[in-house]
Amino acid sequence: HCGGVTGGWDNLLAVIPGGSSVPCLPKDVCADVLMDFDDLKKEQSGLGTAAVIVMDKSTDIIEAISRLSYFYKHESCGQCTPCREGTTWLWQMMERMRTGDARLEEIDQLHELTKQIEGHTICALGDAAAWPLQGL
Repeated sequence: HCGGVTGGWDNLLAVIPGGSSVPCLPKDVCADVLMDFDDLKKEQSGLGTAAVIVMDKSTDIIEAISRLSYFYKHESCGQCTPCREGTTWLWQMMERMRTGDARLEEIDQLHELTKQIEGHTICALGDAAAWPLQGL
C-alpha cells in the first residue's frame, strides 16, 4: 500500500480514488469501501483512471479542489459554453472559498453549477471538472 498514510490511518482526511476527475471520499467511507467500480459508484465516486490521491489532515481540501478547478479551467478548449464559462465560475467560486471571501449561499450555487455543467458539454472535460466539487 505504498507505505500507508503519512502519520498513520488516524491522519487520513480523504481519498480521491480515480484521479482528479472523481469525487473524493472522506475517511469514514474509506474504511469500508472496496476499490472497485461497483462499490465506488455506490459511494457516488468512481475508479476513473485509478490514479489514487491520498490527502492527510495537513491538506487544505478547499485549496486542493480549487487547484483542480484551475486545471480544468485552463484545459477547457472553450468550444462549448457550459465548459468555457462554467469552469471559470467554478474556479472563481472555489478561490473565494479558499480565501474566505465566499458567501454561505455559494455552497448551494456551486453544487447547482456543477449540475449545469455535468452532462451538458461536448466532451467529458465538463464532467471531469464538476465531479471533484460534487465530492465536497
